[in-house]
Amino acid sequence: MKSLLLPLAIFSSVVLFSQEIITKDIVSINTKEKNSKTILFAKKISNNKTSFILEANNKTSKDYSKCKWVTDISSGELKYFVDELVALEPGISFESSLFHIIYKKDKIKVKFLDTKCTSEHKTHYFQESCKRTLQFVLSPQQSITLSSSINKELNNSLVQK
Repeated sequence: MKSLLLPLAIFSSVVLFSQEIITKDIVSINTKEKNSKTILFAKKISNNKTSFILEANNKTSKDYSKCKWVTDISSGELKYFVDELVALEPGISFESSLFHIIYKKDKIKVKFLDTKCTSEHKTHYFQESCKRTLQFVLSPQQSITLSSSINKELNNSLVQK
């Protein structure tokens, strides 16, 4: 009986203290650039706390090594990004401490400043770790799709609270 109590106590404590994390994909976009990337925005719910995840990766080719970026974004930061993306007009650029957006020649260049490559691969001959920040190019149509999907999810989050 005593030998059964210890495993039962450990199992019950693990179950009680474990956190349930639910991740729901919002929108995924494949960029149309030389080094094509898959950009995914997802919603993460953990103990009634909602945050958002930006995940991106590119493919390996003879010119590019495979990189992966994952970063957490608060709902306020994501709303700020979407608002600026919607308000952007051709020939205009926007810079903040979180991201830079440039709209030129029917291309929207986006650079997230707080992201670093998480693939743990090495670059150069001296085995320096990759420190690339996330940059990608969107078409105006992809920008509209991205902003409408994220706005819809942000509005659903506000209604549920």
